[in-house]
Amino acid sequence: MEVQKIKAIIVDDEKPSRDVLSNYIQENCPSIAIISECDSVNSAYKAIMEYQPDLIFLDIEMPKGNGFDLLKMFKTIDFKIIFITAFSEYAVQAFRFSAIDYLLKPIKISELIEAVSKVKQELATNHSLQNIQALLNNIYSPINESKSLVIPNSKGYSILKTNDIILCTADGYCTHFQLTGNKKISSSRSLKFYEELLPVGQFLRVHRSHIINLQHVKSFNLLGQIFLTEGHGCSLAKGYKESFYNSFRHTK
Repeated sequence: MEVQKIKAIIVDDEKPSRDVLSNYIQENCPSIAIISECDSVNSAYKAIMEYQPDLIFLDIEMPKGNGFDLLKMFKTIDFKIIFITAFSEYAVQAFRFSAIDYLLKPIKISELIEAVSKVKQELATNHSLQNIQALLNNIYSPINESKSLVIPNSKGYSILKTNDIILCTADGYCTHFQLTGNKKISSSRSLKFYEELLPVGQFLRVHRSHIINLQHVKSFNLLGQIFLTEGHGCSLAKGYKESFYNSFRHTK
C-alpha cells in the first residue's frame, strides 16, 4: 500500500531559491509532495486555503509583507511550518525559544532532512498554533519584556514566561524548572542548552547544576548559599562567585 505523502507548499519571492529548495526536497525527502509554489503573502494565503497543506516552507523576508504577516492572517494554524531565514541572531534566538524549526540560507541538505524528519514525527500532534503564537510574541515584544519559552515534554509543549523562572537545576541530561506559584516542569534538554538560550544579565550559572534568575534572589551568605523567592535556594560554587557577586550588585 502506498504511503500517503506530506503535502507541502514553498513560499519564497525568489524563483532561484524556490527551485533550489524544490530540487533538494525531490532528491532527498521522498515523503514530501510539493503541491504549490508561491512568491508572495497573498498568493500563499490563497494556496493554503485552496490546497490545505500539511507543511509550509516559509521564507521570512519578502516584499509586500513577510512570513509573519502571512501567519497572522490565520485564526487557526493547522499546518506545520519550517521557516527559511537569513535573520539576525536575535531572531534565531526567538526561534529556539519557541521550539520552532528553521533553516538558514544557504540551505544545507542535512539540516533540511533533519527538519523534515521532525515534521513527520510531529504531524500526529497539534501544537503548531501555540508555538507560532509564542514565536510571534518573542519577535515583536520589546527586548526587555519577558519572553515566552517553549519547553518540549512527553505530552507536547509547556509555554512559560522567563520572568516566572526562579531556578533551573540539572538532573543528568534533563533540566528541572522551579517556577513562581510553586510550579515545576521538566525538560529533556540539558542545562547547558538553556544556559546558552536564557537572557544574559537576567540568568546566571552559579553552580555546574544550577542557573538562577537574578530577579528572584532574596539574599546570600558567605557560606555559599543563595536564597531565592518562594523558599527556593541553591549553592554558589567557588568558581562562579566572582561573576555572581558582580551580577548581583548590578541588579540591586
